[in-house]
Amino acid sequence: MPTKSFVRNIQTDATTKNLLTKLRDQLRYYAVAEIAGRPYLITKNDQVIVNRLKDVKVGDVLKLDRVRELGSKDYTVKGQPYVNEGFYDISATVIEHPKSKLIQIVKKKRRKNYKRTIEHKQTHTVLRISKVDVNALD
Repeated sequence: MPTKSFVRNIQTDATTKNLLTKLRDQLRYYAVAEIAGRPYLITKNDQVIVNRLKDVKVGDVLKLDRVRELGSKDYTVKGQPYVNEGFYDISATVIEHPKSKLIQIVKKKRRKNYKRTIEHKQTHTVLRISKVDVNALD
C-alpha cells in the first residue's frame, strides 16, 4: 500500500518580497479584514456598516490590524490566520452612528391571554475605508 506524502510550500523572505512587489504593481487592492470579530471584504473608499463600536467617536481614525487576506485581480496573499502587519497599511474613519428602522417583536401564548410587543432600534457604526496600501519590504 503506497503512502502519500504531502509537501508543504513554505515561502521564504525572497518569495514573499517578490510577491508583495508584484501585488504593489496592481492598480487596485482588496482586503478581507476582521472588524469587531466579523470578516468584511473591503477596498479603498468603501463604506462598511458594522454593529455599534462603543469606544469610538465620529471622526476617529481606526487602524485595521486583523487582515486575513490581501489581494488584487491577479495575486493573493493569505494569512495563517492573519497576514503579517508589516505587509499592509489599512485605516478607516468613523462617519456616523445611525440607528436602524424600528423593529417590532411580538410574543404571544395562545389561550393564555398573554401578548407582549417590544419595539427596538439596533445601533450601527458606519466606517469609510480611507486607505488600503501594500507596503514594500526593504
